[in-house]
Amino acid sequence: MNEEYAEDARYLLHVSAADRWPAVLSNLGNLTNLGLASRVSVMINGTAIYVLQGDNDWTEAMERAAQAGATFEVCSRSIANHGIDPKTLPQWVTPIPAAIPSIAEYARQGYAYVKP
Repeated sequence: MNEEYAEDARYLLHVSAADRWPAVLSNLGNLTNLGLASRVSVMINGTAIYVLQGDNDWTEAMERAAQAGATFEVCSRSIANHGIDPKTLPQWVTPIPAAIPSIAEYARQGYAYVKP
């Protein structure tokens, strides 16, 4: 890891719209390439959850980041609002009760909030 990055820096990437995934995946890829994946959490809500359905090049990139240590959380309210069966989500995604309170908790813990 490059020593110019603070050892305790942590990053929360928030994606709430499907059309924002290319920017999120770019940020995620860059952080992973820098060896920082284990410090990254991705919060998914809104229409961004549609991308988690089925296998595609985007979910493959997410899975690689998950294998490198990044965590992915998806809002259970968004799952319900969009009629998605939670059983269809990739195994590396963790459903959480609600995105916004979780984002506040990440901020309280000192995560840098990034909304690409």
